[in-house]
Amino acid sequence: MNTSSETSIEEILVEAIRTVTRLFNGQYHVAISSDDGGKAIEVRIEMKDTGAPLLQEHPTFPIRQLRALPGRIILLKVPAGARKKYSS
Repeated sequence: MNTSSETSIEEILVEAIRTVTRLFNGQYHVAISSDDGGKAIEVRIEMKDTGAPLLQEHPTFPIRQLRALPGRIILLKVPAGARKKYSS
């Protein structure tokens, strides 16, 4: 990753994808998103029970490693099959 004080959102996206791919074997989707707070990395994780704690269903999910990345990382628990956003 870039050693400068400001890392681009694209570099953070690549590192987030690498981290999740290396440490997690479940279904997920990583993308750049934005809201009124600016740009963020959004990680959608498929869950059988979205009301359950993430690590209960997916104990290997790399939450600590994602928190160590710069910028905003948003984790979304989604029902099975709904990990990708579709616009109509």
